[in-house]
Amino acid sequence: MSKQLKLAARESLQGRWGFMALMMLLFLIIQGVPNGAGSSGNDFEFIDLIGLLLSIVTLPIAIGWSWLALSVARDEETKIADLFEPYKMFLKAVGLAIVQTIFLGLWFLLFIIPGIIKSFSYMLTYYILRDEPSIGILDAITRSRQMMDGHKKEAFFLVLSFIGWFLLGIVTIGIGFLWIGPYFSVTLAKFYDRVRGEEVSTTDRRTVMMDENHGDSPFVSP
Repeated sequence: MSKQLKLAARESLQGRWGFMALMMLLFLIIQGVPNGAGSSGNDFEFIDLIGLLLSIVTLPIAIGWSWLALSVARDEETKIADLFEPYKMFLKAVGLAIVQTIFLGLWFLLFIIPGIIKSFSYMLTYYILRDEPSIGILDAITRSRQMMDGHKKEAFFLVLSFIGWFLLGIVTIGIGFLWIGPYFSVTLAKFYDRVRGEEVSTTDRRTVMMDENHGDSPFVSP
C-alpha cells in the first residue's frame, strides 16, 4: 500500500517539483516568523506576546499546506494563493488547530503511546475541513477519528517508510526537505483520498443493501 501511494504521489508531482519546493520554502519561512520575533528584543514579555500572536495568525498556513498537497494529489490546478486559502475561514481554521493541539497535548500527558495513537486518529482533520467547509470543529476531529478506525496501522507504516528520506533531509542540512516535504505531504493526501474513497464505497454499499431490503418488505406499497 505504501509503495502504491508513494508512486501515485510522485506521478502527481511530475512537473510540479520545482513549484512545490518553492512553496515548501515559503511555508517554512512563514512558520519560522513567530520564532524569529520571539528571539529578538529586550522587552521579553512584549516580544513573547508578539510571538504568541504571530503563532496564532500563522496557524492557518499549516492547514493551507495540507490543502495545497491535496490539490496536487488530485491533479488540480495550483497557485501560490492556495497556501493562504484557509484564511477565508480564519476563526474556524485557528479554532480547529488549537482544539486539536489541546486534545493531543492532553493525550500525551497521559502517556506517549496514547498521544501517538491519537495523532494518527486526528491526522485527517485538515483535509476534511477542505472537503466539508461547513463542518464544525469538533465534528471534523470526530470524523477524522472515525475514518481512521482500522487505518492507523497503515498510516503508521506509511510514515515509517519515509524514515530514510527524513535522514537524507538531515544529512543535506535541511535542503533536501524542500523536496521531501512535498513528497511526504502529497503521499499523505493520497492516503486520505484512499480512505475517504473506501468510506464512500462502504456507505454506498450499505445504502444499496438498505434499499434492496426495503424493497423486499411486504409492508411497502408498490
